[in-house]
Amino acid sequence: MSETAAVITADATDPGTEVRSGSCLCGKIRFTVTGPVDDPHLCICAHCSKRAGSPFQWWVGFRADGLQWTGEDQPTWFDTYPGETSRGFCGTCGTHIAARDYGDDTMIGILATALDHYDTDPALAPTNLNRVPESADWLAQCAPRPATAD
Repeated sequence: MSETAAVITADATDPGTEVRSGSCLCGKIRFTVTGPVDDPHLCICAHCSKRAGSPFQWWVGFRADGLQWTGEDQPTWFDTYPGETSRGFCGTCGTHIAARDYGDDTMIGILATALDHYDTDPALAPTNLNRVPESADWLAQCAPRPATAD
């Protein structure tokens, strides 16, 4: 069985449907998302960078009606853009998990790294960079380097 086959399971009611799972670091929040991946991208805006403590965040969209919280807890939501966008995180370990836009209850943004097996699922590979003009000025100088054994 390939890594991808182990990551994407079938929905019992529709064997052709993709189901992915994920969690926060402490495991109190677990979830599944059912359906295809939408718009896997890196956001490099100043807002995502500051919130993440990193020059970018890796977002993946899913239909909101395909999301189920399955753990013992659900995210704490914070309006990062009051009246526009809310971000969900674990109140225990602080892991950022999701984002939702007010006025669009059809889609949910999930941080790719909150998904189990994010590193082996080819459908999650980012296809674009969002908000490039807002990125840190030095980001463009970071050329890819060969991987090392360290």
